[in-house]
Amino acid sequence: MTTEPKAAIKPAAILALVLIVSALAFGAKAFVTNLTPYLTFDDARKSRGGVVQIMGPLDKASVKSSASGLTFDIVEKTNPQERMTVLFKQSKPANFNLAIEVTAIGRYKPGMAGTRGVFEADKLLVKCPSKYQGQDGETKEYGGESGASPDYNAGQYPSAGNTAL
Repeated sequence: MTTEPKAAIKPAAILALVLIVSALAFGAKAFVTNLTPYLTFDDARKSRGGVVQIMGPLDKASVKSSASGLTFDIVEKTNPQERMTVLFKQSKPANFNLAIEVTAIGRYKPGMAGTRGVFEADKLLVKCPSKYQGQDGETKEYGGESGASPDYNAGQYPSAGNTAL
């Protein structure tokens, strides 16, 4: 009985396997590091300085711009009496005046004794009203029974052959 010699793994294959495993580990670590959880205002206050996201409707009456930055309040959706003051030290986003909802990404800084803390935002995501929504937030519906479409065959709109207005 002859025994065949075992095939040895080539050093290039080992190196390639090590590189692939290293790249996967690095990618997974980077992914987990960049995850930013959405928290309630109460949980954000307890977050101990970690980067988190808070989201809610913008209280437009609270918006103030000063040398220290832009400050405003976000209202918690589930409890409208609960508010979080946000400080954004960069320039005001171009569409901020149209905002109906804001997501702030940053850290909560507790206040001194007897004062409210502030959420210091590094980034802001601004949700503006859709051009398809009505004034009271209802969605407009086009076409179908509720919004009758023009009858192109009835001459309501000029066709290619009928350009006279």
